[in-house]
Amino acid sequence: MIFLWTAAGVLAVFSILFIIACLRAAIMKRHYNDDKPFFVDRDGIAPARHAESLSEMIKIPTVSRRGSDDKTEIYNFHALLRRLYPNIHRVCETVDIGGALLFKWAGRDKGANPVLLMSHHDVVEASGKWKHGAFSGEIAEGKIWGRGAVDTKGALCAILESVEGLIAEGFIPYRDIYVASSDNEEITGDGAVKTVEYLYEKGIRFDLVMDEGGSVMSVYDSRLNRMAAHNAMLGIFEKGRANIKFIANSAGGHASVPFNDNPFARLGKLIYKIEHRSPFKRRVTRPVRLQYKIMAPYMKHFRHRLLYGNLWLFAPFASYYMGKKGGALGAVVKTTCVFTMAEGSHGANVIPEMASVTANCRFMIHEPLPASYAKLGKIAKKLNLHMEMITGFDVPPVADMECYAYKYVNDCIKEVFGDIPRVPYIMLAGTDARHYTKICDCVLRFVPLMMTGEQLNSAHAVNENLSVEALARGVVFYREFIMNYGADRGGL
Repeated sequence: MIFLWTAAGVLAVFSILFIIACLRAAIMKRHYNDDKPFFVDRDGIAPARHAESLSEMIKIPTVSRRGSDDKTEIYNFHALLRRLYPNIHRVCETVDIGGALLFKWAGRDKGANPVLLMSHHDVVEASGKWKHGAFSGEIAEGKIWGRGAVDTKGALCAILESVEGLIAEGFIPYRDIYVASSDNEEITGDGAVKTVEYLYEKGIRFDLVMDEGGSVMSVYDSRLNRMAAHNAMLGIFEKGRANIKFIANSAGGHASVPFNDNPFARLGKLIYKIEHRSPFKRRVTRPVRLQYKIMAPYMKHFRHRLLYGNLWLFAPFASYYMGKKGGALGAVVKTTCVFTMAEGSHGANVIPEMASVTANCRFMIHEPLPASYAKLGKIAKKLNLHMEMITGFDVPPVADMECYAYKYVNDCIKEVFGDIPRVPYIMLAGTDARHYTKICDCVLRFVPLMMTGEQLNSAHAVNENLSVEALARGVVFYREFIMNYGADRGGL
């Protein structure tokens, strides 16, 4: 009888909470106004000139390749920057760190922590059939086409155009402004690492670091006959990452005389177990809650607003549901482990003495590298497999969202793009930004460029392009950012 009364009480409480959750989902308010006019003739903004600068940058194929030390095109690119931005090279301190660039624009207050804007200038290979040449930098259909337009010469161009123009106008920032650009981000190179080492040795600590990551997602508004901002995605941290090799040894032999538990059989068991019975916990962590709290009111379906807008009640179910759905949705609630490479014998009739598979792991904040590696190690040991980490780094710290810098970036987005949702999110891919958490508490992955889903997906793919308007708005953002950072608190 006591059990029945207890069960009835629990059910009654849950029913009340569920009704509250439904009411919350029904009345969620959307603070949304993307009708922010863009004035082409505003001071310092010349869309055609900005587009030409980016076009010139794209024409230099700064492709970074593993195993190659050839930096010819990197230094051709540096020479181009000297020609395009004479004011920057005249006023700013310029440091070449093995191909990576660092500019320091001295500000008025030498005691204030500086800020750093960054965007790498190397790009990936460009294969396939392109609408416009991959390195043509062609300006057509209101867009700049070519490898690097999105990833990430577009953002670098917007930063440098804004600084160049402000210097020409005689503006001096409140505090030191740094601009960093790595030459080998695409191959997880050491450009950013060496830059951070250089800054660390000088005792420099930043108020804010802002690198590639999220952008301003946009759609074409036929009523306004222009692109309209939809939301801004601010990466507050990125997952940790490692490439882990699992090795199976045996005596080997001829395939005509097989034996039990040969190397690939054991590796197959490993793959099946991790794929179908993942050892990693699903959890709705604080960054996930922050992301979906802001996103929920804008979701089309009531059931999604109910679920994601009430994680205080549905977090256990949401983590299970998101994990089952997989993809990007599942990746934010758990560590992922995907097998990408395999090696064995060189003959189809030979059982290898050694075979291996390699997995790419992405670590979530509640199960960082050490804990995840230990779990995989237990599985490997039971299957008589050896495990070794090829490369890896742990989950970097989450950006401080309570500081002035984070709130200021949000205000800048509102000023330039309108009162659109500003969504803190978990970045699944890797960036140079993670290295800077050593010298900054607020490291954001965000570029102020308006992009459609198609343009965002063109990075590392064919027909990469960025609209002329998006680039110009990016220049507006960086000008606004630099001119007013700290102004509302006396420059401090």
